[in-house]
Amino acid sequence: MPELLDIHEFCKDLPEITSSKIMDRRKYHASGLFSEQIFGPVRNYTCQCGTYYGISKEGGKCSICEVDIVSSIQRRRRFAKIILPVPIMNPLFYDLLHTIGNKYLTNNIDMFLTNEKSILYEKDNDLLVTTNVEAIPFRAKTWHCLDAVEKLVDYFTDDYIDKGYDEWKIIKKNLNKLILREVIVLPPELRPTAKGATREKQSLDEINRFYVQILTKKETIKGTVIDISDKRVYYQYFKPVQKIVNELYEHILQKLSKKTGLIRGNILGKRIDFSGRAIIVPDPTLDLDECSLPYKMVLELFKIPIAKKLIEIGKFRLFNEAIDLVSECSKYNNKILFNLCKQIVETDEVCLLNRQPTLHSLSILGFKIRVNSGQVIRVHPLICAPFNADFDGDQMAVYLPISEKTKQEVYDKFLITNNLKSPADETLTTTPSQDIILGIYSITTYDLNLGEEVKYKGENITAGMKIFNDCLPEDYKLINESINKKKLLTILNDININYDKDIMKDVLGNIQRTGFVYATLFGVSMSLDSCIVDGSKEFRDKLYESKDSDIKDQLTKVTSKETENFLRDKFNYSYMIESGSRGSWDQVRQIVLTRGFISNFEGRILDTPIKHSLIDGLTQEEFFNSTYGSRKGLLDVAINTGFSGYLSRKLIFSSANLQISKTLEDCGTTDTLEVYVKNEQKARTLLNRYHIINGQKEKIIQNNYKDYIGKTVWLRSPIYCKNEKVCHTCYGDLYKNLNSTFIGIIAAQTLGEASTQLTLRTFHTSGVAVTKENQKDEDMRQMDIISDLTFAAEVLHRFKDKTEKDITSDLFDIYGSNRSIHHIHYECIVSQLMWVDRYKWRLLENRNKLTPKFHSIQAVPAFESWLLGLSFGYPKQNIIKGILDSGLYKGIFDKLLLGEKV
Repeated sequence: MPELLDIHEFCKDLPEITSSKIMDRRKYHASGLFSEQIFGPVRNYTCQCGTYYGISKEGGKCSICEVDIVSSIQRRRRFAKIILPVPIMNPLFYDLLHTIGNKYLTNNIDMFLTNEKSILYEKDNDLLVTTNVEAIPFRAKTWHCLDAVEKLVDYFTDDYIDKGYDEWKIIKKNLNKLILREVIVLPPELRPTAKGATREKQSLDEINRFYVQILTKKETIKGTVIDISDKRVYYQYFKPVQKIVNELYEHILQKLSKKTGLIRGNILGKRIDFSGRAIIVPDPTLDLDECSLPYKMVLELFKIPIAKKLIEIGKFRLFNEAIDLVSECSKYNNKILFNLCKQIVETDEVCLLNRQPTLHSLSILGFKIRVNSGQVIRVHPLICAPFNADFDGDQMAVYLPISEKTKQEVYDKFLITNNLKSPADETLTTTPSQDIILGIYSITTYDLNLGEEVKYKGENITAGMKIFNDCLPEDYKLINESINKKKLLTILNDININYDKDIMKDVLGNIQRTGFVYATLFGVSMSLDSCIVDGSKEFRDKLYESKDSDIKDQLTKVTSKETENFLRDKFNYSYMIESGSRGSWDQVRQIVLTRGFISNFEGRILDTPIKHSLIDGLTQEEFFNSTYGSRKGLLDVAINTGFSGYLSRKLIFSSANLQISKTLEDCGTTDTLEVYVKNEQKARTLLNRYHIINGQKEKIIQNNYKDYIGKTVWLRSPIYCKNEKVCHTCYGDLYKNLNSTFIGIIAAQTLGEASTQLTLRTFHTSGVAVTKENQKDEDMRQMDIISDLTFAAEVLHRFKDKTEKDITSDLFDIYGSNRSIHHIHYECIVSQLMWVDRYKWRLLENRNKLTPKFHSIQAVPAFESWLLGLSFGYPKQNIIKGILDSGLYKGIFDKLLLGEKV
């Protein structure tokens, strides 16, 4: 059972602060809040008067100013106390009573703390409260103020314990802490002060102001000549002191929580020493696992190794001299150390590159280091997809591993060649795009005069097709068809699954070089005149000729396959869309044919279509109507990116403790999750999962996953795993591709990254209407990702009568409509939402007899970890919850903070 801190016992041997003065004759006051005599010296091993200084005097005490000759770090460690002028009620105890007490008790406590007329008296072995003195029987026992509170709490506690309320035992055990006689003073370095323009003026941390108020009130009471034993006078002093201490308590609690609080700002997040940041540019000459850092950055990051090397080769004898040279080269961009830098970093040095926002594990990857003479970080073009980077001014941060162990971890877990399979859906992470796609498409589709047909692997193929096949592994099957983006990614994913990472790295290098070379030779250029489509006016008139049909019919007509086929035949740059290198038919339609229907700021589709195209130019009315959608796009991005980020953070902290076991193959559970496989996309998300058929477990694999379309499967799932760390059978073989055991965080990042990316995508639609297949006629609203994001938040916060099967299915419908995400990630999230009281439902032995309660992801972090609950806000409630739950569940962050092995 938890015990509150006994402040009286804690303060027993602490020195006392007695003066509200901070400065005294330009030095800290000897008995003030920043006293060197109490907290230790401001300067290392130097007393206040300067008589004693230096580490040789350590452990002594100045005979003149009485300051201990110790390190100034003591000012971060030494506590003091203020003895209160009048005893008050402990604010934490008050909150504890308000949480578990009844209304009658807490109302009476409030009365005794604020109303001097309140009296507690005993009558017939019962305790009663009154403000009328005449109502008290003759010679009845009476209590006032804190005595009355203590007596009343004791009385109620005994009564509730007799009735079997166990939480009241905590009150009984801690009853001696109800009254507060001292306040603990934090070490001064944790509540700093700064000198103002004049020596008398001080800029104080807010917490110091509360201490000063208590001390000032104490000095006032001490200097008074009135007898404060009189009840009315006593309350005039008691109430302000109680108020100041309550505010001090609230202030300290607020300092713990929120983004800039001590926990999230200083404990869960730290600044990094060996790091840098610069703009990124593409460099196709680099290998996939290399990045090139600016010379100036390398000088700073590797200052110490470079200085050591200079001494090693005999250029300097003193370390400081070598460091000075490196600093000078950095300051004046002197290149004399360029070759030495190359020699040091290009042996076995690695770094981590991070592009923010860090939405998933692929936003931080490891690379071997090269050096360039410019001011930018050069990266391989194919890393754009995992980082979601482009080269329009994006920046990346560099982090340097220092110890051999961390360097090895970067090689094993973070190196990009070890992260070629996405944890979200096992697809290739480094996907080619744009120029590379166009280059490959051009040589496999058009005759670029690359030579005559050749015989290759027993077949006659074009010279361009041979060039493409030469990019692939030697023993790979012959490809003899036009290659667009979709086909290329299918081929690359197949190679990624069936070949090792070194071959995959070579294939990607070959594809990149070939793509860039032939995209350049293909010589694409665009002109406005060439965008004009013959017959566009006639075709547009035909689209809008029927005025009686409803909006949905017209909208379907505008976005139909017929419109797409018309554009495919007539548009001069069709190859860009056909290849998958850039753009969509919807964009082409808006540019050359008609903008079509648009939605207003409410998301409702307007009745009047925008008939003209962007090349024709819009009328004034059409332009005005367009502004709705454009502005909605901009606003949605601004508002919902933050909303999506907040949802991601909640998902991560609610799933932080879910891990997979390193050794347990099967937990033995017989419970399964029923999943209906409605289409091929859903079937693909079940790859490498185990399902139960006729009492036997079978694995869904690449060769048979299509057989399950239109059927129901019963999956082994983390939702029902009996082991605290999920077993391999319940998770499936996807774990073999992971570099981490924290499957909960991976699942949360997968969903969070998808929602944030899709929010940003809305920006590009500019309000042009798109409807979904299952949309009802009467609800002609723009169904964009913003709607999906709202639905996702709804699913994860309010559950109504839904089961785990329903919630998993809802999440798949929301996220799966835009992105291929492995089904296991939805199940990991749902497994974290199921609780019985304060216990995880899946870990209870008699769980099948109990109905799980689904908790919002807003609440789960506090269930999972006392520390997480505290850092998210509502610190008071979470401290009380931690006391009442007695450390029932200790999460990963608590263990990290306490130095325990995870």
